[in-house]
Amino acid sequence: MRAMYLANYFIAGCIASSLLGWVASLHPMSFRAIAFLLAALGIIWASAWLLDYSLSQFLKISIQQLQAVLVGVLAVLIVGLGVFLCS
Repeated sequence: MRAMYLANYFIAGCIASSLLGWVASLHPMSFRAIAFLLAALGIIWASAWLLDYSLSQFLKISIQQLQAVLVGVLAVLIVGLGVFLCS
């Protein structure tokens, strides 16, 4: 996977997480729904790290590419959590 694609996915993920943080600041019920969404995404991310060898075979990509995507998702989660908590 090229670094250009990872950078584009990172920017798109940061934009999406900022939008979700803004929506969460509008209403308490949306705050709970987005908190659940972020928790579910975190659980899926942790599961992907635990199952990285079988997941890379299923997706037919190398382990290094999968780990690069997972590190990018971690960065997006950190940015999104920051926006979510500060809004």
